[in-house]
Amino acid sequence: MNRHAPRGQRGISLIEVMVAIVVFGVGMLGLALLQTKGAQFTKESGSRTNAIIQARSLADAMRANPLGVDPADGSSSYYLYDGSVAPDPAACASNAPCFRAKTDLKEWLDRIGTGTIGAVGAPAARVSRDATLGTFTVTVSWNGLDLNGDKQLTAADNGTYSFSFLP
Repeated sequence: MNRHAPRGQRGISLIEVMVAIVVFGVGMLGLALLQTKGAQFTKESGSRTNAIIQARSLADAMRANPLGVDPADGSSSYYLYDGSVAPDPAACASNAPCFRAKTDLKEWLDRIGTGTIGAVGAPAARVSRDATLGTFTVTVSWNGLDLNGDKQLTAADNGTYSFSFLP
């Protein structure tokens, strides 16, 4: 009686097992990379969403304070902010529209600071005005994805959201 199986039915070889392990390993590495990239994109999406919400919230605050936007004395808007010096509401405590505008800006910047990761080499936020059109441009910047893959976040990796509106 022949106890050996015919040559075509002996089982699998060591080479086949090694190939299967390599294919499985590459698939698992792909899944790990997918998870990592998904987490990065989720962080970026959260920062972008917060920037949009905060920019729109400042626009709403500006619409609620028209004398802060266009002061009756003809001075420039109290909402202008270049991103360098933090607004100080106490500096104009006797002027209600100015105080409200500076308080709005201070609270707005605090919310941006807690909700997004600060931009590298750029101000987190700016508010400027086009005097010819009368429109305001609100800009919010945050630290985005490492676009060039060098593991160093630079100003080139910052994300920015801007919109112009007429109060």
